[in-house]
Amino acid sequence: MNDNQYFLNDSPGYKLFHASRLMNSRLNRNFKENGFNLTYEQWQILSRLYERDGQTQNDLATQNERDQASVSRLIDNLIKRDYVKREVYHLDRRVNKISLTDEAKRVRKELELLAQKTIDQASEGLSEEELALTLKALDKIRSNLE
Repeated sequence: MNDNQYFLNDSPGYKLFHASRLMNSRLNRNFKENGFNLTYEQWQILSRLYERDGQTQNDLATQNERDQASVSRLIDNLIKRDYVKREVYHLDRRVNKISLTDEAKRVRKELELLAQKTIDQASEGLSEEELALTLKALDKIRSNLE
């Protein structure tokens, strides 16, 4: 970066934002081209449930760093697509528990392969070492700002 003048296109924040937006767009396209009406934001919710099914709506909001209202809308759309179901938690009726449907379980492998394909497309031309260093640097940037 030039020490004398600031250029937005050279700033790490802009480069991170732009790369993230492009990756999200590519993932959306990969899903669509393979017959899945699914967005990156919805994929985040599904992916968290694949890691641990039966989470509360609040837990999903926290993990995905989203507000309750936007997570509720994402879940509503996933319910319409028959990927998740919302149930009132038996120990506290104010809490919603979100679980995967059989359909979501059936398409898991295919969705995960498409997510990996997107990562492969984004990291094309990078060695494993370069990708590992990039991920380490991103983790460091995130920890510096949290």
